[in-house]
Amino acid sequence: MFIRFKAIVPAIILISGLALPASAQQDFTFASPDGGTVAVSGMRGNVVVLVFSSVQDPQCRDIFKAMESLTERYGGKNVRIYWVSIDLEKDASNEQIKNPCGPAGKVAVLRDPARAAFKSFGGRQMPTTVVLDKQGQLHGQPRGGFNPNSDFVNKMAAVIDSLLGQN
Repeated sequence: MFIRFKAIVPAIILISGLALPASAQQDFTFASPDGGTVAVSGMRGNVVVLVFSSVQDPQCRDIFKAMESLTERYGGKNVRIYWVSIDLEKDASNEQIKNPCGPAGKVAVLRDPARAAFKSFGGRQMPTTVVLDKQGQLHGQPRGGFNPNSDFVNKMAAVIDSLLGQN
């Protein structure tokens, strides 16, 4: 019985490590395809939507269309929406990342090639959507997958609106 217990403990630690409390999250810095950087700490004061995905994701165009709608809806407000590539640099160049699914338009694009932020936020599948409140804290659980038949834009808008209304 003792041997079984020892085998289970590491799994429990691993699972609990994926659901880090918001206060335990690190301050991640993402690379932009233009050579700059964007830090999570620099996003504070804004509601932030991070959609982690890949240039190979077959739903890439649908995701970008939804993100473009959100970007237009919240233009001029304290909301930042980013598509974050989890592609390794050897698999996708900065040029490919700039327009991963066709013209990126108003959707800002970042890189997380080491997948450090993706993993820390609990990402397990592509795409994974993460929402940060104005203090830079994770709001709710990461949302894995994308259903083009769901009302992603209005569901995300309800979350964003609730966070914008908080002081």
